[in-house]
Amino acid sequence: MRLLFCTSYPHLPEVIGGLQTATDDLCEMLVERGVECIFLCGQSPHGPRQVQRQDDKFGYKVIRAADPVSALPMIAASFEPTAIIVQTGYVLMPMLIAAVETRIPTAIYLHNLELQQIGGNLMPHPSLFFISNSDYTAKRLRALANIQSLVLPPVVRPERYIAPHIGNRVLFVNPTQVKGVDIVVRLAEAHPDIPFTLVESWELDGAWRNYQRRRTDCLHNVEWLPPTDDMKSLYAQARLLMMPSLWEEAYGRTVIEAQLNGLPVISSDRGALPDTVGEGGMVLHAHAPIEDWSHALSLVYKDPATWGYLSAKALENARNTVLSNQIQIDELLSRLAIHPPPEL
Repeated sequence: MRLLFCTSYPHLPEVIGGLQTATDDLCEMLVERGVECIFLCGQSPHGPRQVQRQDDKFGYKVIRAADPVSALPMIAASFEPTAIIVQTGYVLMPMLIAAVETRIPTAIYLHNLELQQIGGNLMPHPSLFFISNSDYTAKRLRALANIQSLVLPPVVRPERYIAPHIGNRVLFVNPTQVKGVDIVVRLAEAHPDIPFTLVESWELDGAWRNYQRRRTDCLHNVEWLPPTDDMKSLYAQARLLMMPSLWEEAYGRTVIEAQLNGLPVISSDRGALPDTVGEGGMVLHAHAPIEDWSHALSLVYKDPATWGYLSAKALENARNTVLSNQIQIDELLSRLAIHPPPEL
């Protein structure tokens, strides 16, 4: 079987985010099963701009195109994939149309349902196979367009994230407004005895980044780090993960990575986060008073009994998620093998 994944977003290491790491893990697992994978993606506006360049340093071929939508037909004709999997991008619809016009069986893998990133109206059709990254996304898709989808949560390869020991820092990934950076900074101000690590993920606007750095540079208990593909070392130094997101999280992959290390998670109740966290942490209303967040942090961080109970539940939740990934990948491959080509 050959699979062509495509998105208009850049790929690792140009952008380090949940979609990029999940695609990387999924493609590597598929390659281990004998599936040949190619990933067509966009290019970072800050990197070298070429019409197209090939990257062979992964376990699968990556083609970085200045215009991946225009590049898709030729790449599909050359690669002759069994199926094309169109993923969430800056705008999904142009890529989907280009894939359908190749008459190759086409799947749509939705990692969120931000309408501006769809760029049109999704509709059920027997020639299109829909995949959602969570039960939450699948329910939203049914409500939005009466579309049934296979649920395939982001694949996590444990060996990439399990650290040798547990540290003492509060870890927060992606210090942006929608991810709740203001809550975390206020908690760091209120708890000078607790060390915090803030690590960038999405590309930050320069003025916004400078503003946040001015806020955190005067806090002696806050470490601010650039994006990294070595999350394992950060989990090794952490005691828990903060995820007070204000955004409608479609899954929350970082939760599972952290929980594989037995790290409890304190999260908001936005989107799929309550289901992803499970019993391995504490879930608060996204707009709860800062006093509630502070109490939760003190309880989980400082009370050994609470931390120990949530740590065990976190590890159990993450292991069950990883085991279920194998079954879900089997179902994905079975569905792709029998899916009919698109009808024009």
